[in-house]
Amino acid sequence: GHWVLDFEKAFCDLAGVKHAIAVSSGTAGLHLCVRAAGLGAGDLVVTTPFSFVASANVLLYEQAIPVFVDVNPRTGNIDPELAAAAVRDLCAGGKQAEQWLPRKGAGDRPTLKAILPVDVFGQPADLAPLRRLADDNGLCMIEDACEALGAQYNGKPAGTFGDFAVYAFYPNKQITTGEGGVIITNDDKAAAMMQALRNQGRA
Repeated sequence: GHWVLDFEKAFCDLAGVKHAIAVSSGTAGLHLCVRAAGLGAGDLVVTTPFSFVASANVLLYEQAIPVFVDVNPRTGNIDPELAAAAVRDLCAGGKQAEQWLPRKGAGDRPTLKAILPVDVFGQPADLAPLRRLADDNGLCMIEDACEALGAQYNGKPAGTFGDFAVYAFYPNKQITTGEGGVIITNDDKAAAMMQALRNQGRA
């Protein structure tokens, strides 16, 4: 009812975005972002191993392949320099790419499609260089801001640097609805698709 619409509008206002889509969990939100980004079998996604397992599982649900890049030990967030090295090597292919790939499941010619940084424990990742990396290489960026509601990076709300981002409301988050999540984006087409898919494909 109107409570959901009011909740979504509050997130549009908070983040300064066009669309907020309430969902049943942060995991469901991330999964819909993966679907909206068109990620599928064999597609590579650079992400962090230091996160709740959902941020990798949503890739596996669609048979995409998480490529784990280590974190900065000071922040706990994905290291942008290592992410840039991984992107460079994965784009080059061959032996350079193999060092980043899992032993199984990568197929013959996997394609790098996205970056999925996580704002760990409310500390935003170093988002500016990651955004540039995505833009320079034609990659989608999905920001897992599930733990970062209210945090800012360079004066902008965490969650506003990705093509899509998700906040979550599990009991350990900044606010809780018992469960739940919300996706934010400025992409009209993706928002319409996600609004339908959250409700069994009904618009």
